[in-house]
Amino acid sequence: MNNTTSNVSNLGQCDKPINDLYAYACIYFTLHGYLSLAICCFGVPTNLVNIIILTRKSMRNPINNILTGIAISDAITMMSYIPFAIHFYIQHGLERTPAKYTFEWTWFLALHFNLSVTTHMISIWLGVCMSIVRYIYIKSMGIGKINIDQAKSVILVVMVFLISILFCIPNYYITKVRITAGSDNVYMLENLRLGEKDMPWIEALAAWIFILLGKIGPCILITISGSLLLYTLHVSQERTKALKGARVEERMRTHRRTTIMLLAIICMFIVAELPQSILLLIGIFKENFFKVEYALLGDTIDILALINNATNFIMYCAMSRQFRDILFEMTCKYLHNGEDASYSHVKAVQTKTSHVHV
Repeated sequence: MNNTTSNVSNLGQCDKPINDLYAYACIYFTLHGYLSLAICCFGVPTNLVNIIILTRKSMRNPINNILTGIAISDAITMMSYIPFAIHFYIQHGLERTPAKYTFEWTWFLALHFNLSVTTHMISIWLGVCMSIVRYIYIKSMGIGKINIDQAKSVILVVMVFLISILFCIPNYYITKVRITAGSDNVYMLENLRLGEKDMPWIEALAAWIFILLGKIGPCILITISGSLLLYTLHVSQERTKALKGARVEERMRTHRRTTIMLLAIICMFIVAELPQSILLLIGIFKENFFKVEYALLGDTIDILALINNATNFIMYCAMSRQFRDILFEMTCKYLHNGEDASYSHVKAVQTKTSHVHV
């Protein structure tokens, strides 16, 4: 099911493309390794920075705990993608050679395949949890209802990790390495028979779990909860218009910035995951769709997912003053090995804004 094992390299040579989609896939294949490597080299360290900042004492809250879980999942995805991109795209071309598909590298491909499926499922379900938790928080502002606390949010993140791994067990089971018939030590992953009449039940189970629970289901839920979050933010703004005072206005602006940032993260999830969900659903019912059309779009789907994995840092910097303050503090510490005037100023600003959440 994962697009990293379904690309133009599985379909043959590109010297005579049979249609425009094939020609596009062949051209993009030559670029994909370098583009994905650049995104991952940016995304891995920035996600590590996200983890460090979001787990600071002044930043700990339920939403940031969930965002930390997303950062961990995204960092793992891109760490695995770096050697995958270098070996299968940059060092080697389209040809299935013994040097490209050794026994060891094919088993790495199997590991990368299953790891990517798992981490993508974790990330999108944490996105669903994030939108629901934020919706509950905004809806209960000023009413006095009890919201999810930090301990419960940590348990929630751990449960999402564990349940996602559990749901991916059928996918792990059907991943097998075989030697290509008539080849000289060229190993490949066992081809999935997605959409074929003789598809085994275990492959069908893995496919439906991945499509419904890993893609379409969370996409629908995150769209609904995101819409409710936007509506509730509007209602909350109308409710606070009657209240006067600079403190109330500043608090509302902060919550509005935070919610808009989370809505942007939700939109990135939908853009990255929904197209693949639709294509996989088509592949279930249309014979050979997975082996041909879907395979030609596999690299494009991958790059959308990687962009989604790498952009949260940019949104945090653009929309969270407290995140920027702590990032600047960390940079000053690293560059100056102590407190200078700028660093002292940042600490003073942080003290004033310590109540602000990302």
